[in-house]
Amino acid sequence: MKIQVAIDRKSLDDTKRFISLFDGLANIIEFGTSLIKDFGFNDIQPIVRQISSSQILYDTKTVDEGQYEFKSGFQFGADYLTVMGSASPKTIQLCSNETSLHQRMVIDLTDVSESQIAKIDQFNSAIYLLHHNNDLGVPIDATAMVSTFVQNHPKVKHIAIAGGIDLEAAANLKKQGIVETIIVGGSITNDPDPEEKLKQFLNIVK
Repeated sequence: MKIQVAIDRKSLDDTKRFISLFDGLANIIEFGTSLIKDFGFNDIQPIVRQISSSQILYDTKTVDEGQYEFKSGFQFGADYLTVMGSASPKTIQLCSNETSLHQRMVIDLTDVSESQIAKIDQFNSAIYLLHHNNDLGVPIDATAMVSTFVQNHPKVKHIAIAGGIDLEAAANLKKQGIVETIIVGGSITNDPDPEEKLKQFLNIVK
């Protein structure tokens, strides 16, 4: 099981500090949507070049212009890029076409209907992200979320989960043994000792 740390709603200086702490510990370092929107690829790329060990995800949340956005994101150093599951199947296919064997497309399923997921659950190498919407104001039941998804979409091979994942949820997901990647944001980056908090998550999933 992998740990992906999401850096979101931070300054570039804070982002640089987190990179120095997380590189080589986190399996994947995520540059969150807010960083992409606030600063763009041009300002983020110099920070990305400082990463030597962890893989890199840009949370682009592509909805259209799939071919262009994925080609650009990968050129700017991403190993993983995200497309929204609510996008048209054609857009998701274009994103897939731009993803090489050494790169990964992540399909974000935030608030996506079952009927829509059924149209897009055939991408064998894609990672399907079960993304709990924290705006709803209700806690996540992570293992139940995963169980329901697997029952409804048994042919999906790669699953990640995000949205309010704490240490207890991580332990339950590890025990369940289905999810490949746990994505943790504020629980780590807002902690007084983010490096130690990341190590606590790593001890659970190793």
